[in-house]
Amino acid sequence: MGSSRKRQTSTSSSSDSSDSSANSPEPPRSRQKRESSPPRRQAARNNRQSSPRRQSFNNSHNNSHNSSHNRSLNTSLKRKRRKEEREAEKEDRVKEDKRKKDKKDKDRKMKPDKNAEKKDLLAPNFEKSGKLAEERNTYKGIVIKYSEPQEARIPKTKWRLYPFKGSETLPTMYIHRNSGYLIGRERKIVDIPADHPSCSSQHAVIQFRLVDHTRQDGSQTQKVKPYLMDLESTNGSFLNNVKIEPRRYYELRERDIVKFGFSTREYVILHERSEGVMDTES
Repeated sequence: MGSSRKRQTSTSSSSDSSDSSANSPEPPRSRQKRESSPPRRQAARNNRQSSPRRQSFNNSHNNSHNSSHNRSLNTSLKRKRRKEEREAEKEDRVKEDKRKKDKKDKDRKMKPDKNAEKKDLLAPNFEKSGKLAEERNTYKGIVIKYSEPQEARIPKTKWRLYPFKGSETLPTMYIHRNSGYLIGRERKIVDIPADHPSCSSQHAVIQFRLVDHTRQDGSQTQKVKPYLMDLESTNGSFLNNVKIEPRRYYELRERDIVKFGFSTREYVILHERSEGVMDTES
């Protein structure tokens, strides 16, 4: 009887203790630690970020990032500038090559005949220096009254002018090396000087032209022939003692005599196959 009461008492006490522990409002320690730990970590993180060392690191990182960005920007600008410079240099080279090519073509057109003999350095120089073929029809600041026609050609026949002053024979003039020769008193621009006071500065021109020609058998062909034109000179030009009209082509034939103004000089036109002519050109 007594033992049964003791068991009941102990059973009730144990049940009371278990109920009291179950109804206790205090949370476990581990839960308190988990709940309180996030604010601490956030505070520690804030402290680390607000520390002078962290701020210095952030500033250095930002500066390095900005400097790298600036370097990349400068590099792109330099590349763009170099590309533009290369393109400009390329355009300059193209223009220079075109200019050289044009000059070379022009020099080739004005080059004397390859079969022409070497001229004597002591003999008078009657070769044309491009004065009649200037694009703007000027030379050394002087306007040329004449420009060569499209049919202008260098002759294959070796034509010459034999000047005579009274009974005196003057040096022979070889006029087959070029397509045209300007005659007058202006020595800066003329090819054959005529110093007599009655002659004009640009008096006349001898022009070789490719024209139609009829052979003895009646067949048609083309041939380069010499022509004389007066450039509206003051005292005129004379062919076989007959004054010619200005600005007109007059064909020059073998043994024709040409005079300019009132000069006493006479010019006889011949070629290497003319009768009694010796080919003495050196």
